[in-house]
Amino acid sequence: MNKNAHHSRHSNNKEVIMINDEEDEPKIQKKIKNEDEDDCIINEDIIPWMSKKTMMIRHPVLRLHNEIIEFFDYISPSDQEHKRRITAYMRVEKYLQDIIPEAQIESFGSFKTRMYLPNADIDMVMIETSCTQKQLFKKVAAKMMKQTNKFENVNLIANAKVPIIKFIEVESQYHFDLSFNQLDGLKQIEELEKAFEIYPELKFLLMTLKCILRQRDLNETYSGGVGSFLLFQMILAFLREYRKDFFKQNKQDQIKNVTLGEYMIKFLEFYGIKFDVSRKKIVMGRGGSIENKSTQDERFSLISPQDPDHDVGHSSYKIKEIFKIFQNRHNFLTNYNFKSGESVLRYLINPTDQKFSFLKPVQF
Repeated sequence: MNKNAHHSRHSNNKEVIMINDEEDEPKIQKKIKNEDEDDCIINEDIIPWMSKKTMMIRHPVLRLHNEIIEFFDYISPSDQEHKRRITAYMRVEKYLQDIIPEAQIESFGSFKTRMYLPNADIDMVMIETSCTQKQLFKKVAAKMMKQTNKFENVNLIANAKVPIIKFIEVESQYHFDLSFNQLDGLKQIEELEKAFEIYPELKFLLMTLKCILRQRDLNETYSGGVGSFLLFQMILAFLREYRKDFFKQNKQDQIKNVTLGEYMIKFLEFYGIKFDVSRKKIVMGRGGSIENKSTQDERFSLISPQDPDHDVGHSSYKIKEIFKIFQNRHNFLTNYNFKSGESVLRYLINPTDQKFSFLKPVQF
């Protein structure tokens, strides 16, 4: 190996490394011919994340590894973007605090972990346990509906299992989701951060898969899709199962050689082809396991790590459609003859070949 080579292995400080030296390519069966660099043209409207260096990598799975890292860097919020969101959040927090001074207001979800796509909602929760969820919901909703100079598109989702107020803050134009007396989101933050530490590949897979679902309008739990926390749990369950196979074969030292491209393909295979929704359930507690359902049904079952009576997966009634997409994309990635210099990732997140719809807003 070239002494200057950077590789795809997970280093001791748990970072995922970009591949930038072809001599470091692992021996993967299918090789494709590389073209001259001058022949490689990046269409920045369609693949704005991809670098020329990544385009030159011969093997598509290794190219995909770098693309996933570059996409993560491209799509993740900048410090400036995040500060704007914090400022908007603080304005809304102050307003809510004025309505119910004794309430505790907290943020959670992807805003808290900084793992959100552009234009994502900001999740907030109001906690005041001397009131019921419905009481808090009604009091806040009545006030917000009158504040048309501060809030617009106020959408009251009262009949959901967890009542939510969805709204846009006028000044920032950011979308917010406000829930009440719901502590699950706050408990999840610690779990997310711990998992990101143990599995350095997780955050890269999460952002990419979030985008895959959002491009197809399958990223909202209330409309039958897979929301951020459920997706996180699905990726975590997959990574645990994937690692178990290495340990069974006493090959755990080889885990560090797995590229993000391989992880992505294996994830699509795991849920798109191998996982039997009607017979199996995922249990996230006690280190995680996949178990037989007591009775067969067509609903996705993923049992919460915090509450063994809470099935996080049940509300995702479009899961078969989602798994069908995973199957389709797995079959495509493993059978398509990728050209030299061609983006692999665009077939997952921009399959229509149109201008990429998550282009970042202009910085002011």
